[in-house]
Formats: sequence, C-alpha cells, structure tokens
Amino acid sequence: MPKRLLAAALTAGLSLGLLYASPAHATTRLKGAGSSFANKFITSCAAKSGSPVTVSYNPAGSGTGRTAFGNGTVDFGASDAASSISGATGYKYVPVVGGPVAIIFKLSGIGEGDLKLDAATWAKILKGSITKWNDPEIKGLQTSAVAAKLPNKSIRVVYRATSSGTSENMTDYLRQNVPSIWTRPKNGTIASGNPAGRMPNGSIGAANSQALVTAVKNTNYSIGYADLSDAEGKNVAYAKLKNAAGEYVLPTSTTAAAFLGVFSSARYFNRATGAVTLDFNKSISGAYNMSLLTYAIVKSADGTAKQTAARDFVEWLLTDCGPTYATGMGYSPISGALKDKAIALVH
Repeated sequence: MPKRLLAAALTAGLSLGLLYASPAHATTRLKGAGSSFANKFITSCAAKSGSPVTVSYNPAGSGTGRTAFGNGTVDFGASDAASSISGATGYKYVPVVGGPVAIIFKLSGIGEGDLKLDAATWAKILKGSITKWNDPEIKGLQTSAVAAKLPNKSIRVVYRATSSGTSENMTDYLRQNVPSIWTRPKNGTIASGNPAGRMPNGSIGAANSQALVTAVKNTNYSIGYADLSDAEGKNVAYAKLKNAAGEYVLPTSTTAAAFLGVFSSARYFNRATGAVTLDFNKSISGAYNMSLLTYAIVKSADGTAKQTAARDFVEWLLTDCGPTYATGMGYSPISGALKDKAIALVH
C-alpha cells in the first residue's frame, strides 16, 4: 500500500477497504498504455477491490506506451525496456513486475518441456538458417524419443510485428549469448520495418503478445515467443531453454525470479532513472535467463493530482498486488532489495 495512503489511513483510523472506497481515490481515473507483456498484471490489479484508482489501459506495446507518455496522452506508461523518451522530461522508470519470455510451439506429439533449445538454435531459427524441425542441430539437443518425433516440416516463425519490449529483451538475450550468430543489435522491432526481408520465409507477424499466442495455437509446426501469462492455458507448449549454468529450464514465475533477483546492486541498477541492466549470460543455477522486467513510467516530481495518483498506483502494484497475485498470473513479483529500490523511486 502506498505510504502516503497508509499514513492517511492510520491517522483517520480507517480500515483499508474504507480508505480505497473514499471519494478522493474512488473517482481518480488514470489512462495508461504500453507493454502487452504486463497487460494482464496491470489490468487485473486495477480491477482488484484494493486498487486506489480506476485504470484504462491500452496494451499496444512498449514503444507505443513510451510515445504516448512522451506526448502526454496518458498518465503513466509501461515498457519492457528503459529507453529514452522523446519529448518527456522529469520521469522515472519503476520496475513493477517481471517474468519469462516463453518459447512456445505447436508440434503433434511433443508437449510442454519435451523440446529443448539453446541460444544458438533459437537464433538460427529466427534468422532462417535452421528451417526444418528435424534439422540435425535441433535433433542433437533432444532425447532420442523426442528427436524421433521431430517432423520433416518447415518451421513457421511467429514474431512481434510492432515495436515491442519483449522483442527488445529477446534480441538482447541473443546478442549477449551468441553474438557471432545473432549479429543484429537488440531491437524492439525485430523485422526492422521489412518483415519479408528480415524474417524467415513463411513467418507470421503478430500485433501483440496475445495475438502471437493465438497464431501459434492455430498454426501447425509454428514457434514464437510470448510472455508466460498470455500463453498459459492456451494449448501451446513451452520449450526448455538452456541457461548459462548448462541447465535446460522451463519458463516459470519461479525460474524467472531466480534470474531477475540478482540485479539489484549498483552495478546493474541505476538509482537515477530506475533502469536495470540485465546480464542475460549470467550463470545462475535454476534460472530462466530469457526473462524481463516491466517498468511503469511516471513523473518523478509531485505535480497534478493525477501524477500523484499514478505514483500511488505504481507503489500499490509493488507492495500489495504484485506480492499477492503476480505469481498466480504467470509473472514474477519484484522482491528483496530491488523492490525496496523500486519503491524509493516512486517518492
């Protein structure tokens, strides 16, 4: 619960439920836009009875969220990457939730956790240098039982066609792990404005994470990348991804938290901006390294009532909704020292 609200509650002797029902906050309506990765988390938390505000959120992608915040058309933005924002001043990125970027696929007879990939094979699939499911490089990573089931079929890559923080983090993961294979820089728009020229033949572009999951679900022999919260329960399987410790790990809230939880030191965390530098090649036992953080973008100084309400909402995500509900939604709550530093950014 935001400290400003908590102090008011203690002074007035009000219960938590009564405080959030008070006219000052019940009538505050905020507009937000950005990360489709965090869509379920932000909208579900805003709908909880404890939320201090009412939120209208557009999950059009991180790039859209940063642009909308810079243009002043939303009260807060959400982004999976802490990039500079044209036209915006006096703002901070506040880490509010994390989670894994799952590699999802649809292959008959091969289920969740059966397929194993590493950064090299994943990069080659996205580049189009591995085009068949029964390619020897893919087969070489599997058990004999799974290798025998891999079909002699073309791989259909499904990718994010719009500016996406998920794509930016995923391409940064590849750039850090296999720079000799993935020679492109990290990029929020993976196709760089020319899908036919930059993605493998037969690839399918999706506007957001939800659309990507649907495309994989409906397309045999397909593979793509999406946040776990959107993929859960959608009849798509997850691949295990080899981490820097040499382990093949499934994307879960717990394995993502094992990765994200080590980046709170001054080496990785920028106290001034809130940006966290993720070392995607860091060796951590039990970690799923292709994981990301979502940031809320808020004004850093007190100003209008809506700016104050936006910061209260962000703090509530960190202190109440995230710890209680994030894991159940397929996310990793911000915890430990990183949580403390994130809360400090709000004030």
